[in-house]
Amino acid sequence: MSRGEVRRTRKTVVVDGNNVAHHLSPNGVPRVANLVLAQSSLVQVGLKPIVVVSAAIKHKIDNPEVLQEMIAKREVIEAPRGTDDDLTVITLAQSNNADIVSNDRFLGFVNKFPWLQSRLMKYRMTPSGLILR
Repeated sequence: MSRGEVRRTRKTVVVDGNNVAHHLSPNGVPRVANLVLAQSSLVQVGLKPIVVVSAAIKHKIDNPEVLQEMIAKREVIEAPRGTDDDLTVITLAQSNNADIVSNDRFLGFVNKFPWLQSRLMKYRMTPSGLILR
């Protein structure tokens, strides 16, 4: 089975929410609109996104109320306080046999998780949504 075929069979994707929220954000302030746009874009193409953010991002994001609503609705998972949100992304991907949507390369984890590089899905954001590469 080729890598493309494996990707087509994996409907669940784990989204590195911190990476997406910071993507093209002015002044480095994470944007909740990026999370909303990413989630809706992935659902539109038939994927089930699991969006993971760090516990600290709610103190930095441009619209913390919307983020809290998304967490309350279970549209976003908040990594436990004091834990590495990248590790949460990786372990959720592993347990769900899912790909990871992120422009991060997770270099500190590739030795421990050899499958990681083959499951990374890069993206770009446009005004109309997130596009997987």
